[in-house]
Amino acid sequence: MHLLTGTVFLAIYFSLLAQDVRCANILFVTLFPSISHQKVFQQIWKELSLRRHNVHAVATNPLRDPSLTNLTEYDISSHYEVVKRMAGNTDLRDLMLKKPNFFIVFLKDIILTGKFSELCEITFSHPEVQRLLKTNIQFDVVLVEWLFPTMAGFGAKYNCPMIGVTSLGAPLVALDTVGNPSHPIIAPDHNLPVTRDMTFQERVLSTLYAVYVRFWYHMVVLPREDKLVKKYLGEDLPYLGDIERNVSLLLLNRNPIFHRAMPVVPAVIELGTTLVNRERPDIEASKQGVIYFSLGSNMKSIYLPDQLREIILAVFGRLPYNVVMKWENDTLLGKPDNVFISKWFPQLSLLEHPNIRLFIMQGGLQSSEEAIVAQVPIIGFPTHSDSMSNVDSFVKYGAGIALDFDYLTAESFDATIRKIMTTPSYKENAKGLAKLMYDQPIDGLQKAIWWIEYVIRHKGAKHLRSPVLEVPWWQYFLLDIVGFLTAVLILILVVGYFFLKVVYLWLKKLKRSFLPMREEDEEKKNQ
Repeated sequence: MHLLTGTVFLAIYFSLLAQDVRCANILFVTLFPSISHQKVFQQIWKELSLRRHNVHAVATNPLRDPSLTNLTEYDISSHYEVVKRMAGNTDLRDLMLKKPNFFIVFLKDIILTGKFSELCEITFSHPEVQRLLKTNIQFDVVLVEWLFPTMAGFGAKYNCPMIGVTSLGAPLVALDTVGNPSHPIIAPDHNLPVTRDMTFQERVLSTLYAVYVRFWYHMVVLPREDKLVKKYLGEDLPYLGDIERNVSLLLLNRNPIFHRAMPVVPAVIELGTTLVNRERPDIEASKQGVIYFSLGSNMKSIYLPDQLREIILAVFGRLPYNVVMKWENDTLLGKPDNVFISKWFPQLSLLEHPNIRLFIMQGGLQSSEEAIVAQVPIIGFPTHSDSMSNVDSFVKYGAGIALDFDYLTAESFDATIRKIMTTPSYKENAKGLAKLMYDQPIDGLQKAIWWIEYVIRHKGAKHLRSPVLEVPWWQYFLLDIVGFLTAVLILILVVGYFFLKVVYLWLKKLKRSFLPMREEDEEKKNQ
């Protein structure tokens, strides 16, 4: 009886708790045109709408689902054409295809922050965003894609709590906004091409990058984006650097099993499990075993240089397996008979087909997550962003092999494919990685929704704010303590020196008093 009463009480309590946040007005702003990234965000705003919240989503991939009556979408899908024009530069495409090294990471950061700034201005001036700004809606919370600071201006515009969301990890400067410790050795930037067991050279370069990226961000990026925010959202807004530090939470689509484990403050929520959108069309595949090749939605296969494409197709043509290849044109010059091409595949459904035995990919997080869900080993060609660390994780768990486009030969590619296809341990290790990844107490989507509603219930999460945000940088790096202790040490040494000198002179004088000089010594002294 008591148990039943307690159960009823808890049911009523959680029902009332849910009522507190029902019908909240929520704004979700995401501007980077990448379907793999957007699938993560789509699930969040769809679930919020299903929970009776009034959701407004500025999106490059609107759901356009008429059954979601609580969802208003602002279609900025034209961003795909904008980015396509930006990526039309052959040199930029070639740069993005290269395996990351520290020089390329530094160069990409400068180039991409400039491109992001252009995209942000296009977003603000977009007719759909202008339509949003002309409404008189007061939002209860704003969710912003937290890879670049500019859209944080919406949090200040609507004077409400703000939550940062990413479809992967977060760069160092984004983690800084919640005071998360980011030691360059323990938690290097997720874009850096470093292995889990960092070499001395990697540790040095990671440290230099941690200094550089913050200097560039605070001296160039933030002042430039602050002017942009004020131009479109109002001159009366606070400085953008102050706005972004008022973010309540960061929801990161990362898992400490797959990603490098790092310390996190309470305001950083690792969603833990993947947010995967399943589509299940009927897919036929060869019973002799199939290899799936895709470079993802951003780095297209058609960008491959001719020589590299010829090597890949030559190897595929002599394999005893069929190959399903994502190719963004209707025709593929030199295509072998065992290679089947299409501009698009429902990737997870394809990977989960029992005849798929290998996934050749670029190392993007969403593709990595789907490979883990399907328990398929990989060959990874890391090209940009966090792809190096993702492929390195597969290698660490024995579920994949890393290769480099710059040094690819037909012999090495052929041997690597045959090694994975004929060595059962890669498949078994892929299964083991999936078991570790999904041994979680709560689904990642449910965790994201719970924390979003938590911020709405409490009108922010300042109580989770890291004290680091209130500490000046010179105190954070203990410069005042080091300076004080150094001064004390110098004082001790100086006092000690003069004390010993006084003692020495006193002993010398004492010696003269009790031990007079001999007569011959006196004569030598007088000479």
